[in-house]
Amino acid sequence: MNIIYQFLTFLFVLGIIVLVHEFGHYVAARLMKIRVEVFSFGFGKRLFGKKIGATDFRVSLFPLGGYVRMAGEEEYDPQNPRPDEFMAKNRAQKIFTLLLGPIMNIVLAFVILTIINLNGVEKEKYRFESPRLGYVVKDSPAAKADLRCGDLIVSINNQRIKNWEELEYMTHTRVKDVFQIVYQREGKQSQTHLTVSSQPYYEIGYAGWYYGFKTRIDAIEPGSPAERAGLKPDDEIVAINQQPVYFMQITDVIEVNANKQIELSILRLKNKLNLTVVPEMKNNRGKIGVSLKPIGPTMIVRYGFFRSLSESGKSLVNMTTILFQVLRKMIVGKISVKSFSGPIEIARISQQALESGFSNFFMLIAFISLQLGIINLFPIPGLDGGHLLIFTIEAIIRRDLNQKLKTVMIYAGFAFLISLMVFIILNDIAKTLPNGWQSIFPFLR
Repeated sequence: MNIIYQFLTFLFVLGIIVLVHEFGHYVAARLMKIRVEVFSFGFGKRLFGKKIGATDFRVSLFPLGGYVRMAGEEEYDPQNPRPDEFMAKNRAQKIFTLLLGPIMNIVLAFVILTIINLNGVEKEKYRFESPRLGYVVKDSPAAKADLRCGDLIVSINNQRIKNWEELEYMTHTRVKDVFQIVYQREGKQSQTHLTVSSQPYYEIGYAGWYYGFKTRIDAIEPGSPAERAGLKPDDEIVAINQQPVYFMQITDVIEVNANKQIELSILRLKNKLNLTVVPEMKNNRGKIGVSLKPIGPTMIVRYGFFRSLSESGKSLVNMTTILFQVLRKMIVGKISVKSFSGPIEIARISQQALESGFSNFFMLIAFISLQLGIINLFPIPGLDGGHLLIFTIEAIIRRDLNQKLKTVMIYAGFAFLISLMVFIILNDIAKTLPNGWQSIFPFLR
């Protein structure tokens, strides 16, 4: 039942994004007086639909995308062109028709973010607090810069930092940048330099400084050391071996104490308890079999109309910056394409986002829509950007490229995209299996 729920949620997310994208192409085609033969949600065999005017609006067998088929796009006779065919239009009209699809995805993301900001978005209160460091990871860039718990970040590169939201934004978007930091410790201001590295999985900027989040147990594995010790979901961990701990510290402390008895101080319904647990060794690290989540008070933040537009613009820039950083690192081999998520993973994330509230759910739709809009502009044959590249080259050389060459380029692009999609789907499946890719291909052992 859960799989069906995830699948339906995924279809809803994909449906909105694809329909908006293809609607952009459809509107542009109609404006350019191009006849649209098919408007399809999904690929493959036609399941059902309705013909309105010259256009067959349909739902097709495989709901992993969609397309608009314009007259003259696939079959075109240059000797007998019809004025309502795509290839009969000038290059500017073709480029406009192709551009409006990705642009509509970016506009959709902007509109969703603006509505969320107007309606009110739930944010953690710590984001608006002064950026006083609650935890500094050992051997992190912050630790190497001699920053410590309790230090207050005053400015970075002569730009005043007023709260944690500004600090995190600057850190996440400045991979490999060198920060000149002014900080305050025990009432005295000092300076240091910090080189931002990248976070291993998400590949965004990483400094190793965190707010001092409290920690709550989210779930416990059956038969685990945590269950045997008497820990329960919603217990708040406040100390380990009588030392106060924050969210980011707990996993580190447990991992280095495999097969050693440790004392956890917890709060359960406002009652303080001390429980002992022995982490078991798994993958050379201590584990007690719990999933943890940070806890802290939240607040609803509502913006006026113009501030909402501004905040939405900032969010788009931030998300776009992170996307390009991840793609750049993938190209140079610093991260694996295994970190990408396909339809199975997106379905799972969509379900979680929906269960956490409509704001988070539509925030996810905005994020995916923005990604689709930007990636579709990449100059890869088979994508809108690939066609734009061909038309741009033709505009520069002032003649059409050889039709056979264009056909080969497009088929090669489709082959690459299909191969990438198959890989990403298999990667999604591998993430759910105990031995990952080795479960699919045993010879990888």
